[in-house]
Amino acid sequence: MRKALFTFVLAGAPFILSAQSGYVRDAMYDKYGQPGAEKGEAWMKSMMSGKVEPEYKFPVMMQMHMTSYKNGKTKDETDMTYFLNTETNQFAMRTGEEKKKKSEQMLIIYDYKSNSMIMLNETEKTGMAMNLNAFMSGDAIKKREQGGAAQGKDDGSTTCKKTGKTKNIRGYSCDAYVCEDKDRNTHSEIWVTNKISFDITQTNSRGPMAAYFGSASGLGGMMMEGNFYKNDELEMKMEMTNLDNAANMLVKTAQYEFPMR
Repeated sequence: MRKALFTFVLAGAPFILSAQSGYVRDAMYDKYGQPGAEKGEAWMKSMMSGKVEPEYKFPVMMQMHMTSYKNGKTKDETDMTYFLNTETNQFAMRTGEEKKKKSEQMLIIYDYKSNSMIMLNETEKTGMAMNLNAFMSGDAIKKREQGGAAQGKDDGSTTCKKTGKTKNIRGYSCDAYVCEDKDRNTHSEIWVTNKISFDITQTNSRGPMAAYFGSASGLGGMMMEGNFYKNDELEMKMEMTNLDNAANMLVKTAQYEFPMR
């Protein structure tokens, strides 16, 4: 249920969760009775208890171009814009820039200090704040607090080896890695720089890019380029197309209405 609802929210319907709350409560009541309904309602309240800071500052902006393939042919292409603040451990991404209307553009802010995800409709000036802990098990939260990897795969099936090759991407020296997951018959060739100390993989651990970004988890830097294969066929390619260290984007949340708070 939690994963399905998380996907529903990211799919672009974050502002009808009041109705979704009733659905969760009724579904839990039908299956578990009144105790289940109370538990479902409590979970919804916990999910909507994310902390919102007065403002968020992002010194760095970067753009990534992603191309998916099927049977050796290009299937789809998209561009994503990301914003970083490595000092505060905050990260944002803008969605809806390609195929959606401008009114559907979203800015999603991940605040790993308070474990919150803030979703902002930049045109309608509305928002919601979600508690990321609501989507994690107690064991995952405990592991994170102890300094372990709480996001992405933790089954140890993926192994990565540095190849010794290096190259410069957007002004950053990058090391090449080859990662392999024999259980899933996947492998990837990725380029990582340790000059940007932010693990982008944590934001994609539950999204559609999880299988790709997860390959770079724990390598100690930013993935700048990658080729991802399934059954030895190229499935996805991503590359950094722009990186601005002086973007200095400022988001003031007082400019947004949060109807669920």
